[in-house]
Formats: sequence, C-alpha cells, structure tokens
Amino acid sequence: MTYFGGLMLDGTPYKLPVEVDLQFDLANHQWERAAYTEFVVTKSRQTREMLECIEDIRVGARDEERIDVFPAKAPNSPVVMFIHGGWWRGTTRKEWSYMAYGFHQLGYAVVISDYTLCPKVTIPDITQASRAAVAWAYEHAETINGNKDRLFVCGHSAGGQQAGMIAVTDWTKYGLPADAVKGVVPMSGVFDMRVMQSGFLQPYIQLTGDTARTESALFNIPDVAPPIMVFLGDEESIEFHRQAEVFAEAWRAKGHRAEFMAMENEDHSSSIFAAGDPDSPACKAMVEFFESC
Repeated sequence: MTYFGGLMLDGTPYKLPVEVDLQFDLANHQWERAAYTEFVVTKSRQTREMLECIEDIRVGARDEERIDVFPAKAPNSPVVMFIHGGWWRGTTRKEWSYMAYGFHQLGYAVVISDYTLCPKVTIPDITQASRAAVAWAYEHAETINGNKDRLFVCGHSAGGQQAGMIAVTDWTKYGLPADAVKGVVPMSGVFDMRVMQSGFLQPYIQLTGDTARTESALFNIPDVAPPIMVFLGDEESIEFHRQAEVFAEAWRAKGHRAEFMAMENEDHSSSIFAAGDPDSPACKAMVEFFESC
C-alpha cells in the first residue's frame, strides 16, 4: 500500500495516505468538539436519570463488553440496539445514552452496547462483542418489555461499520434464527476497510490483509440478509458517500432491500447528535424504516 509511480492505494481511489486522512480525520476537523462533548455527556446523563435504565449488564468476556438497557414502556414492544462510534478507539456507551431517548419515546426498548477499545483489542474482537450484545437482546427481549421478533440494530461511524457486520452475520452459528435481526441502519459507516489501512488510524486498529476483508461488510454479503437503510449526512466527506453508495448497490445486487438516506444539511457529527430527539428527521426516518421491515 505504498505510493509507487501513481499507483492507487489498495482498495481506494487515493494515491497518498494524506488523502485518506483528509476524508476521515474528523477529530482534528471538529472545530466545536468541546461543545459536542458537553452535549453528549450532559444529555446522556439526563437520559439515564429520566428513563428506567438497567446499567452495566455483562454480555462478553471482557469487562468493557457490557450493555445499558432502557426497557420499553409497554410489553411486546420492538427492540433497537445502538452501537456507538469513536473510531474503534474512543468513547463508551455512557456517552451515548442520549440515543435511547428518541427511540424510547416512540415505543422501543433500547439497548446501548459497548466494547473494549483498540489497540487493546482488534476490530474482530469488537465485532464479536457487538454480536454478543445482539444475542443478549434477542434472548432477553421479554425482560425489557421487548419482542424478540422485532429486533433492529443501528450504529454510527465505527458503530456503522459494526452495524454492517451485524447485517452480514449468520445468526444460526450463534444459536439464533437466521432472521433474528429484522432491519439494520448503518450510519456513516465504513464498509470496505481496506481504506483504513492507509490512514492515521492504522497504528491503533492494526488491520491485516485478512481482517481488512473479514471486517468489511462489503465483501461478506450473505444470501440471506435483513433490509438495511444506509444513512449519512449529506455534508459528509466524499469517501463516506462513496462507501455508502457502493455498499447499498452491492446489497441490492445480492437481491436484498437497501434504502439510502442522506440527511439534508447534516454532517458526520450533527446527524447523530440529532438522532436522540424523537421529533428529529433522523429518528423518525429510522423508526419509519424499522416499521416497514
């Protein structure tokens, strides 16, 4: 993946690693980062205080592999699990509790999942933690007023990559029905992970040639798969749009349903910050999609 005489970096339309970084280095281009951090911390704390919240349920072998659960108001409600972002190396479920509020107000039981961060683990370890959380949500749905036959998953950024991996999972290998997950919304995700090997995150996520492919939902689309809605802000970088469009097209090419949603006037961060509001276009669009699955 070295630049030689105009050759492109493997699996990308770019020639130099700096071009990849320009597409993905959000941390150094988020000018109002302090305000965003204060927003998610405060709103998440308020959400845990306002709603019934069962915290810190262990679902995996590692201590960080836990979930926080917000039971639905009424029995037999649909269940949605959210997988947080942070480039696989930052934040925890506690900063993302606010995402439960919108779904909960619209009648859902909500699971906020978590995982150990890179470089302590690899991305395949994170995927395994996300799958364990889905298995918990399916098997324990009734205990949180949920309906296991109406289980949905969404995730943002690194969580969008994880949501893609949830969508391509063969759940029969985990003792669940093949259609355990009824619909998935990958938000601002990366679906061809080869591009990440050339960027600033590679020292943290340490992808190999094998894991770059096995952790790319694009290369693992099965014959049986749930409907997806590929979601992003319309002001996100060219690479996020390219990834989303290629993945949606590949999903359809396998005969599966793939919707595409680019939220007007939203970027990578603002689209997810709005999604915790039940009246936001983002939250309404996801719930409308889930109801159609």
